[in-house]
Amino acid sequence: MRITETVVHPADPVRTFEMLTDPAYQELRCARSGALDQTVTVETDGDATVVTTRRHLPSEGVPDMARAFVGPQILLVETVRWGPADADGEREGAMSLDLPGLPVTFTGGVHLRVGAEPGTTSHVVDGDLEANIPFLGHKIEQAVAPRISEIVQVEEQVAREWLAAR
Repeated sequence: MRITETVVHPADPVRTFEMLTDPAYQELRCARSGALDQTVTVETDGDATVVTTRRHLPSEGVPDMARAFVGPQILLVETVRWGPADADGEREGAMSLDLPGLPVTFTGGVHLRVGAEPGTTSHVVDGDLEANIPFLGHKIEQAVAPRISEIVQVEEQVAREWLAAR
């Protein structure tokens, strides 16, 4: 199932990237997404910056047919590997969302682009959600997709608050 979400940040791509790679911002973002706990790492690997968050989320909203597999919590591991900036501060990255122990993944790209309005950045997440479970995969994808979209959209509100306060 293809998922594409766009968030507009009220800052240029350089400032937006600084925010996205700040561990305190990532912790706030995880907490606002409903995480019961979280671990954040930001590392440099050559010319790439890798942001990894591990968070436990309540399994509310998981279809009954899958609840037996997940229990009361779901571990979500999000990894974004950002490449170097171009002359305008725009960046490309690779993103994955994994649910360890479950055959459900999201892989795709993440892009920071100069926004249509001056001083803004379009933050685009685009990728494929796959649930490799015979007969139930599509239903699970349909149930999980809104949660992924919700997590991405939480970013817009958290980012506005973060940038306004700094």
